[in-house]
Amino acid sequence: MLQTCVPPLPATLIVCPDGEDQRALTEILGLAGWNTVCVCSYAQAAQYLERQETPVVITARDLPDGNWKALLNLLTRMAFPPKLIVTAKLADDHLWAEVLNLGGFDVLAQPFDHAEVARSVGQACRTWNREARGLDATLAHAASHTTE
Repeated sequence: MLQTCVPPLPATLIVCPDGEDQRALTEILGLAGWNTVCVCSYAQAAQYLERQETPVVITARDLPDGNWKALLNLLTRMAFPPKLIVTAKLADDHLWAEVLNLGGFDVLAQPFDHAEVARSVGQACRTWNREARGLDATLAHAASHTTE
């Protein structure tokens, strides 16, 4: 089994209008030890992210009320922005380059490869944990200097 996020494990948010894709990702990630929460739209994802911290968001390229770019824009405004993984039936080099250049973490092609999904989410989670710990340390250091 792959290493997961440091407990307590926040859920990976899956944003996808396709129930079959939701089930496939939930099954793959469940076997790898991750909890998941599924929503179908940008609006539902935004509501979830207002109340719950999550290290990784997996989103379909296109959503009924937006797309992965709109979701990435929302994530970048968060204190501890989750890592964004985009899924697409046609995951070509152009999409992959665009996602990475704009600040996304990875692209997963459909149909999903179990090992690739687990690897990508695991790496995203570890990266988020490292960055969150680093930001926490920086904020704590800054706070200790402002109280002196």
